[in-house]
Amino acid sequence: MTQHVVIVDDDDLTLKLFAGIAAEIPGVVVHPFLSSTAAIDWYHGKEVDCFVFDYNMPLPNGMQMIALVRALPEFAHVPIVIVTGAHEREVRYQALDAGANDFLQKPVDYREMVARLTTLLALGSAQKRLSLQIDSLSHSLLDSEERSREHAERLEALWGIVNNPNLTDDELMLAMLQRGTGAIRPGQSYRGMLGRVENGTHLRIVSVADAGGYESPPPLPNEAAGTLFLLSDTVAGQILQQGGGTHAFDDIAATEYVTDLVLSRAWHATILTSFTAGGETYVLAFASRQATAKSFGPQDMAYVEVLASFFAAHYQQRWQSARLGHQLEHDSLTGLRNRSRFRSRGRAAFSTADAPAIVVVNLAGFHALNETHGHLTGDALLVEAAAALATRTQDGEIIGRIGANSFAIFLPTVEPNAALDAHLARFGSAFEDPLGIGDRDGKASVYVSARIAVAQAPHDGASFDELLLLAEGRARSTGSDYRIFPLPQRSVTQR
Repeated sequence: MTQHVVIVDDDDLTLKLFAGIAAEIPGVVVHPFLSSTAAIDWYHGKEVDCFVFDYNMPLPNGMQMIALVRALPEFAHVPIVIVTGAHEREVRYQALDAGANDFLQKPVDYREMVARLTTLLALGSAQKRLSLQIDSLSHSLLDSEERSREHAERLEALWGIVNNPNLTDDELMLAMLQRGTGAIRPGQSYRGMLGRVENGTHLRIVSVADAGGYESPPPLPNEAAGTLFLLSDTVAGQILQQGGGTHAFDDIAATEYVTDLVLSRAWHATILTSFTAGGETYVLAFASRQATAKSFGPQDMAYVEVLASFFAAHYQQRWQSARLGHQLEHDSLTGLRNRSRFRSRGRAAFSTADAPAIVVVNLAGFHALNETHGHLTGDALLVEAAAALATRTQDGEIIGRIGANSFAIFLPTVEPNAALDAHLARFGSAFEDPLGIGDRDGKASVYVSARIAVAQAPHDGASFDELLLLAEGRARSTGSDYRIFPLPQRSVTQR
């Protein structure tokens, strides 16, 4: 589903930054404007799912834009985010009173902006879906009106949980599942289960919540978090084979989807949906041991989809945060820790290490080889060299790429003399065999030699940074403070 976000900021660099962050949210189309008047000219008659206004803009400023947007019936409930400076606390209060839903404080944190926009868009989507459903059912019978009322109350209850600032992320996820389980059919015992598909063959239960006194029939085990089921044994597995989506069964035991697992749990009323987030497939399901007293309707399926969209948004946010964290801490080519992360981890380990040392490995003649065979070949050599060195590290050792053709390994405990020589030989053995150069057939390779130097505390330095600086200098030295492994570089060969 495509969602449209309007961002207005009179600073071009800030506007591009905000637009770039918002565009990373799946399904979002960003409409950036450098002036509020340009935004006003555009958004009339358009579909907008969220507005982001900078407070300090040429008139009309952010506060005035709130009033202008809220005056239009089609935008009466569209989320509005105000961006303010750190010192403008009173402005934020005024913005919330005027009708803003949230605010961001400059300088804006990437993760915070993604999280806030994702949550507002998910809830806004749910409200829009609810509005459409209410409109379509406006002429329905009393039962349909009652269902709509219950549906609205359920969504209102979810909104209250989402806006509870006292809940941690995991607590919020469990509270949403618990609330959803209790609201499927108040007064009827249900079990809510959130599961993740693994390897396309199994379903692992991530979280479980019970409502109305649900208990697993003894002596069968509970469907506790961490339990692994064969996907083909589950109703979800059969539904996913047919393309997924949302399905409701007043009595699953009377359908073609019944399985031995369903029979063993004595499940009857069942409603479930599937969703994807962070490249993985999840299933949200609710089951009771009784046939539902009131048949499932479109509102019930929509409610489960709203819950699923909430979980999808949170899992996507977690995935994006993890990916960003990995990119910030690791070298994009080799996957090893980058220089900054290697130093921070190394400093922490150095404080508790006994006789630590740092080994620096420079690929000898790399720049000439890179010039001769091209950058693709050079990149392939760096990847293979990194992998070869990484496989030779031991528990407690820290490895990173610290330069264009340089790697470093922190050794927490090294005995002097012979033991130190053994460590150098261990990493030097990475260059005894030719390394691949990334050709299409994977057959071409080249022998590479390496300069390997070491610095050890306390003789060579009393801090991590002193050792690293000295080891790097030795590896670049033209003297005798390094060793060559193995023999001087040879030519390209075929495997």
